[in-house]
Amino acid sequence: MQSCAICKNSQNPLVHHFEGRQNQPLLEILQERIPIWDKGVGVCTECLDGIHQELLSNLLDVQNYSYGGIQVLPTPIRLNVNPKYTGRGVTICLIDSGFYPHPDLVTPKNRIKKMLDITNENRPADYFEQPHNVSWHGTMTSVVCAGNGYLSNGLYKGIASDAELVLLKVANDKGSIPGEMIAKALLWVCDHHEEYDIRIVNLSVADDYDISFHESEVNKAIKILTEKGVIVVAAVGNDPNARIIPPANAPEVIAVGGLNDQNSIEPMQQILYHSSYGWTIDGLLKPELIAPAIWLAAPILPKTDTYKEADDLFDRFYKSFGVEKDNILREIRNRKLISEHYLHADGTSFAAPIVCSVIAQMLEANPNLTLEIIRENLLTTAQPLPYEDRKRQGYGVIQPANAVAKASQETHYNWIKFSPVIDHAAQTISFHFHYHDAHNIHVSGDFVNWSANALPMVQKEEGIWELTIPLFSEGHYQYKFVIDGWIWKSDPMNFYRIPDGFNGFNSRFFV
Repeated sequence: MQSCAICKNSQNPLVHHFEGRQNQPLLEILQERIPIWDKGVGVCTECLDGIHQELLSNLLDVQNYSYGGIQVLPTPIRLNVNPKYTGRGVTICLIDSGFYPHPDLVTPKNRIKKMLDITNENRPADYFEQPHNVSWHGTMTSVVCAGNGYLSNGLYKGIASDAELVLLKVANDKGSIPGEMIAKALLWVCDHHEEYDIRIVNLSVADDYDISFHESEVNKAIKILTEKGVIVVAAVGNDPNARIIPPANAPEVIAVGGLNDQNSIEPMQQILYHSSYGWTIDGLLKPELIAPAIWLAAPILPKTDTYKEADDLFDRFYKSFGVEKDNILREIRNRKLISEHYLHADGTSFAAPIVCSVIAQMLEANPNLTLEIIRENLLTTAQPLPYEDRKRQGYGVIQPANAVAKASQETHYNWIKFSPVIDHAAQTISFHFHYHDAHNIHVSGDFVNWSANALPMVQKEEGIWELTIPLFSEGHYQYKFVIDGWIWKSDPMNFYRIPDGFNGFNSRFFV
C-alpha cells in the first residue's frame, strides 16, 4: 500500500483526482508543502480534510463555527438563507426510521406536535424517550431540517428552526422499513393533515421495489396526499448506478439529489454528490433539484455509547497537550465529530429535509401558496451547476433566498396542476406558462420545426400566459417556451422532460 507523501501514513486511501478549477487552491497548498509533489502521487483523505479546513479558515472566520472538532459551516450560511424566515407557523411531517425528542427540537419549546410509531400505534409515549438503533436516522433528518441549535448555542440551526413537526416512525423492530409501512404513514397523513396542519411531508426512506408509480402503494398514497394540497419531498438515494424507486419516482414528488459544496460558500467549489439519478420505469427523469448532501451538522443520538464516547473524547481533547492532543484530534476527525453533540453527516437523506425547510420558509412568507406554485417556484429559481450533467441535477441547486423572495410576492393561486392540458372532447391542447417581465412568449417544439415565433401565447393577466390550439395527431412531442425571442425555457409544470442536447431540457407530452 502506498504511503501519503505528506503524513507518510499508509492506512488511509490516497486521492489522485484533482481536475477542475475548484481544486486549484488544494494543489497550490500541496505544492507549497512539498515542491516536488505531483498530483499523480496523490494525498491521503486525512491530509485532504485538513487542507480543506485551512482553505475554509482563509475564506471565512470559521473559528466561530467550531467547538474543537471538524469545522463545519452551518447550512443557512452555506445556502445564503434569508434569516427573517424560520418556518414559523408551518408544520412539516417527517416519515423516517425512528425518532428521539432531541433538545434541538423540544427546548426551550417542544415543537413536536405528534410522534407516532406507525408499525405499532399502541407504543407508549415513553418509548421515544429512550434511544433505539432505528432512532438515529430520523433524529438526524429532523434536526437537520428544523433543529434550533440548542446544544450548539444556536449555531447549528436548521433553516426551518421554528417549524413544528409531526414525526412518524416506519421501521419495524428488526430495523427494516417495509413499503407497506411508508404507504400506511402517508395515508395517516391523508387522514390527519388538517388536524395537525401538515403542509409538507419529507421522505428520506425508500421502498424495496422498482415498480411503476401506477402499481406502487407508496406512490398511490402520495397521489391522494398531493390531491389534498400537501407537498411531498423525497430523497433519490446515494448510488449513481441505481434506479430511482418509490417514493422518489412519483410524478408529484419533488425528488432531491445531492450537492457537494465542499463545506464552502464559494460557488466554484460546488460539485455533484454521488446521488442516484436517471429515468424511472415510467420514463420520468429524476431528480428535480439538488441540495447540500455532505458536510452537514447532524446530532449524535443522546444516551448512546457514541454520545458518551464523543463527550469523553472532547473532554480529553480540551485537557491534553502536544502529541496526545494531536492523537485525540485525529480520532475526532476519524469519527467525523464536530463537537460533543454533533457530527457531520452525508447523504440525500439530508438534502431532502433541507428542501422541506426552504418550503417552510416560503409558506411562512406566503401561507396561500399552493403545492403547484411551490414546485414551480423552486424549479424556476434553482441554478444549475454549469459544468455538470443536467440529468444528475435536474433544474439545479436550490436557491432559498430567491425562492422565498418570489414566494412572498406571489399573487397567483388558482393554478393548473399539470401542463399542457389536453381536452379530448374538444380536441384541443392548452399550454400555460407563469412568467413576469416578458414582452412576448411563444410555444416552440418539434411540431413546428422549433420555430421561435410560430405559436404566440396570450397574456390573460399579468404573468399568466396561455395558448389553446387544435390537438395534434397521435404521437410523442417535445416543446419549450421562447421568451422575447431568445430565452428558451422548459415547462416547470410538466412532469415529463428529456435532455435537449445542449445541457438543458425539453418538455414532452403524449397524444
